[in-house]
Amino acid sequence: MKLIKKIHKVGIFALICMFLLGLGGCKKIDVPQASVNIINECGVAIDFFIDGEFKFSLEYETTGSIENLADGTYLFEARRTGSGVFVAQESIFVRINAIYTWTVLSSASIKVINNYGETLSIYNGDINLGSVSDQSDAIVDNVPYGDQTLEAKKSDETIVATTTISVLADNTYEWTINK
Repeated sequence: MKLIKKIHKVGIFALICMFLLGLGGCKKIDVPQASVNIINECGVAIDFFIDGEFKFSLEYETTGSIENLADGTYLFEARRTGSGVFVAQESIFVRINAIYTWTVLSSASIKVINNYGETLSIYNGDINLGSVSDQSDAIVDNVPYGDQTLEAKKSDETIVATTTISVLADNTYEWTINK
């Protein structure tokens, strides 16, 4: 009988301890997951999708993020806001406990053909895109969508030609510079 009373007291004590521990609430178990930062450098506003599901819109030169992605392969898509036209897509394998960055660029390019008679430097605004020797050409890659105003300058910074190219799709555009 003493043994039964002792077991009974230990059982009640155990129940009280479990009850008091339970008052602290359930403990959240952290499940390791990944996050992805999306950077829009393509020149237009985009809608971002994962596996065909819309997540958010991003203006040009802004960043968004997706948190709590589980281990796995995902199809990332960027489409022009309002039109649904694909800008970029990539299948990405995501591992837990990692931070990824996906930069959306245009794959449009401009072929600059220099028939001016001397080497020229090519600018887009204040950005020097490089030099093009006489009677040769150069390719400018990842040109953002929208109107791009290019200038050709001689070595003394004199502007010898200017053009505005409306980049509307992932094509190769051409600009020939003649004297």
